[in-house]
Amino acid sequence: MKSILTKNDAYIFIAVRMKSSRLPLKAMIDISGKPLLLRLVERLSECISLDKIVICTSTHGQDDEIESFAIQHKINFFRGCEMDVMSRFIGAANKFNAKTIVRVTGDNPLTDPVVLNQMIDFHLSKKAEYTFTSGIPVGTRSEIIDVSALNRIYGQLSDTGYSEYMTLMLQRPDKLNIAEFYTNNPCIDRPELSLTVDTLEDINLIRQIYLTFDGVGVDLADIITWLDKNPDKKIIVNKDTTLLEKVNYSFVGD
Repeated sequence: MKSILTKNDAYIFIAVRMKSSRLPLKAMIDISGKPLLLRLVERLSECISLDKIVICTSTHGQDDEIESFAIQHKINFFRGCEMDVMSRFIGAANKFNAKTIVRVTGDNPLTDPVVLNQMIDFHLSKKAEYTFTSGIPVGTRSEIIDVSALNRIYGQLSDTGYSEYMTLMLQRPDKLNIAEFYTNNPCIDRPELSLTVDTLEDINLIRQIYLTFDGVGVDLADIITWLDKNPDKKIIVNKDTTLLEKVNYSFVGD
């Protein structure tokens, strides 16, 4: 009989590395006096206790700085394979006895805690194995995966090299009970906007937002209203669907 998952079973795992092809070392870039990664943790701690937040980084030497950061700020951490993201998350789940993972990436310091709470409730109410967010800006979205389902999908991969593209591996309705979460809030359902951090332009925007607002407690709706009033600040999403075509060929038996 399948166990009934509760909100207490949920952990937030932050996927983060110092390496980045477009913006190296961005996790520790200063945002109004604090590292980007700390800004993200501060926002996440608005919706879940700090002991339920885990920084998931790699065993690469460059990521020693992330481990030191986690120890300094008394944040749980786990280190695993650099490119095999799924095995890293499975290892962290085993260490902390997590049954449900809320996956957030370390370059999204404006992930919204209110939306996260709504999403967790939605995931549990739908009894889904995997839930992803649609509609809100890139850089504020997240996903939820039950650890049992993550283990099952990982065991079916024909090549663990695809594990790096964890989100694409999980968006398979033929293999998982999937739910798609919409906020149905027109104030924040703006999928064309980007609030992630990949470039210096992105960093400058995030810094301006933190200077304009108290970035910890600010609502996503207020940020979007400000962007609409300052259209020159907006960063518009440029979609790349190339990887989607690869997903269909990455499972044993497909």
